Amino acid sequence: MHRKKAIQSHYESRISPGRENYDVLDWADPTAQRVRFRILAENVDLTGKTLLDLGCGLGDLRAYLSGRKIRVDYTGVDIAAKIVALARRQQPDARFECADIIGQDLFGGRRFDVVFCSGVFNLDLGNNLEFLPEALGRMVELSRDLVVFNLLHCRAEEKWPGYFYYDPAEVLSILRQFPCRARLIDDYLPNDFTVICKLIRPAEGRSAKGNHE
Repeated sequence: MHRKKAIQSHYESRISPGRENYDVLDWADPTAQRVRFRILAENVDLTGKTLLDLGCGLGDLRAYLSGRKIRVDYTGVDIAAKIVALARRQQPDARFECADIIGQDLFGGRRFDVVFCSGVFNLDLGNNLEFLPEALGRMVELSRDLVVFNLLHCRAEEKWPGYFYYDPAEVLSILRQFPCRARLIDDYLPNDFTVICKLIRPAEGRSAKGNHE
């Protein structure tokens, strides 16, 4: 409950009239936000796929993909009710849900082609390295093919208080407990990296342990 309230308080308190979406969501600038979306769009074939955007914020990923004429079956989920309410007002034709996917079975066993998280793990909640594998496990359960997420990079020269910076090697080590092949991308921003996890299902004849690039 502490995690949920901390996230809700941080982002909902940033909502104010005239404030840009990227600023409400605490991105440094809109360019950095779009770069993270670009990494997803250029490394994963999303056309015609079902996409679950966890920690969707105001649905800026959907707007970005629409602007690039990439057609996806989009579902956004966020833990902050006021953020979801604003997202629904901004994009009334989109599907947004307010839920904590860790503790709720929102989709009744449904799986999505791609499960994506951008910026979800940035806040320092005091237990990030314990929470990350729990969240990744839930993402794997919700995906039938790919799990994609980004994290702040420990190599960042300037580290802001209140945020958590990850060692990619440690993250790849955590992923070994899941049935996936993980690909690391860390050449697009100095303070960020993305991991693309291709899930390995039993039918592929692989062991449950993952392989990592």
